[in-house]
Amino acid sequence: MATTIPGSALAEWRKHWPLVAATMMGMSLAALLTSVFGVILGPIEQEFGWTRAEISSGPAVVSMIGLFLAIPAGHLIDRFGARRCGLVVIACSFASMAAMSAIGNQLWQWWACWAVFGIAGSFTSTVWMAPVSTIFHSGRGMAIALTVSGTGISMTLAPGIAEWFVQHYSWRTGLLALGVMWCAAVLPLVLAFVPNHVAPVEEAEEALAPVQDRNVGLTPREGFASPTLYILFFASLLSAMTGVALILNLVPVLTFTGLTRTEAVTIAGSMGIASIVGRIVGGYLMDRYDVRRLAIGACVVSLGLPLSLLLGAGTFWAAMAGIVAYGLTGGMKMNAIVYLVSTHMGARSFGLFYGVISITTTVAMGIGPLIANHIYDVSKSYTPVIWATVPGFILAGVLFATLGPAPALTARDTP
Repeated sequence: MATTIPGSALAEWRKHWPLVAATMMGMSLAALLTSVFGVILGPIEQEFGWTRAEISSGPAVVSMIGLFLAIPAGHLIDRFGARRCGLVVIACSFASMAAMSAIGNQLWQWWACWAVFGIAGSFTSTVWMAPVSTIFHSGRGMAIALTVSGTGISMTLAPGIAEWFVQHYSWRTGLLALGVMWCAAVLPLVLAFVPNHVAPVEEAEEALAPVQDRNVGLTPREGFASPTLYILFFASLLSAMTGVALILNLVPVLTFTGLTRTEAVTIAGSMGIASIVGRIVGGYLMDRYDVRRLAIGACVVSLGLPLSLLLGAGTFWAAMAGIVAYGLTGGMKMNAIVYLVSTHMGARSFGLFYGVISITTTVAMGIGPLIANHIYDVSKSYTPVIWATVPGFILAGVLFATLGPAPALTARDTP
């Protein structure tokens, strides 16, 4: 069985709650550009005359960078620790947003900015998940949930802030201001509370905080030979691809269905609040119930988003209900994937394994919106995109259903 030290969730939280505050804000920074993309899409289209597919090719660059760097980034996190790698994430995130605010009308400049952000994206979200997934044991589900809920902070606050700057100044000023605000909040937290490596077992015993032994779990060779890795990979890919195709374009999708821009921005902000609530509730449930079943249920409830947009097109409260349903359960799938990686594959190579799976989020962020906006450019309609998300959510749920129970992981000497 996994080697842990007796303790309680309360003892863990007393000692390590500042770590969760730091990783939560780190995840908030990671979601910042995603949260405001739909808000700045229209103004960029008007200023440069680029098509929506061309604008969406920026996030696609992140996907390309992630394909090459996500696995090495996971290895670097295992080797050099979360704090050092987290500082790289903060630096690249700020540099990319500052550069975006100053670009000209050359598309290669847009791509270059997203390439810098792709370096940060290659480390995220592994860099924030690795410390909480190994330090917490009894309260691991809630720790993961609160960390992931950081994305909800950006979804709640950033669209409204960005829209204010768009209306009163420009999308350029808005991006720069958001980068300054978020990086200034995250940097001191990471420096103060994110460790480079998990404390040794004997140190944790003094604090009564159970820490999973870093030698417990599958080796890289065992992990890549395990069906579990590929089940989680494709479940994550399907759920992320279908969700991001709509969420990254949420404001233009909602205005396409007949809502005003003000209504669309309001609904986009409400999803952030719903996702925070959903992830906290999900974390509570994951510490008490079968995580696989929770993930399946989250995929089913997520269907409320496309169905509400199709059946209640142009209706504010129908769209709000669909967004809230997705916000409450969409984040639970990500929580579940992190939790299942730690319980089914262990801490030994967590950074590597989750780095592999995190490729799906990076790919989804780039390819999903690019395909969606190409379809819009050709057909002038988001309806085919909305319909395509239905089988995506269903297939993701089927994959979660095929995952077996967690194995009995053992400790072994580090090679």
